[in-house]
Amino acid sequence: MKRAEIYLVESNNRQDLAETFMRFQEYYESPVFAGRRFSIEEFKAWYSKEHGSFSYAQDWSGFNIPSWVFQPFNKGYFDPLTDQEKRLVNYFKHKRDSCYVIGVNSKDDFFVETVKHEFTHGAFFVNEDYRNELTELLKSKNLKTVKKALREMGYGSNVINDETNAYMLTEPQTMEKNISLSEGRKVRDELDKLFIKYFKFSMVESSVSMVMRKIKQLSF
Repeated sequence: MKRAEIYLVESNNRQDLAETFMRFQEYYESPVFAGRRFSIEEFKAWYSKEHGSFSYAQDWSGFNIPSWVFQPFNKGYFDPLTDQEKRLVNYFKHKRDSCYVIGVNSKDDFFVETVKHEFTHGAFFVNEDYRNELTELLKSKNLKTVKKALREMGYGSNVINDETNAYMLTEPQTMEKNISLSEGRKVRDELDKLFIKYFKFSMVESSVSMVMRKIKQLSF
């Protein structure tokens, strides 16, 4: 069976990137808005109340969504769409096969980490065997504090395993308050070993250019 492809949308402007992906991302994984119709204004009002201001573009540097997220947007449930939303929806409108779409800011200070992090989400989606074995591996680890922290960061329960893997595999240092750095690195090495088994390269050791060769790149 043909494996789903991973697409990379690159922007050189963090604000444009966030405005392009915001509603798709939140429809996919928000603990409040996932699976719901909502307007940009509704989301902005909620986010500002939760965070003290509408700091979305400053808070999030990378995005990741499976292509099925576009379906309700294609059907007009989220009209009116912004120009940025239309452009992304229209690009994938006629692609019959499922795929995974990640978005990054090419000028971001943490570009390398973000590409690897978001690619890891894509890997989780496109390979069912990897996803199943990874889920069992995560169950065997004491990562309750990490998962709790991710929920507090705003991730919905439907993506906790996916996010746990992405953070622990590509940037375990960001979870240092929730798991010791030495233990985090041990978990990272086990996760990387499993990644190598299915994808034939190390996420830890590979350069960002190596990772990007595995992705179909789009410029927005």
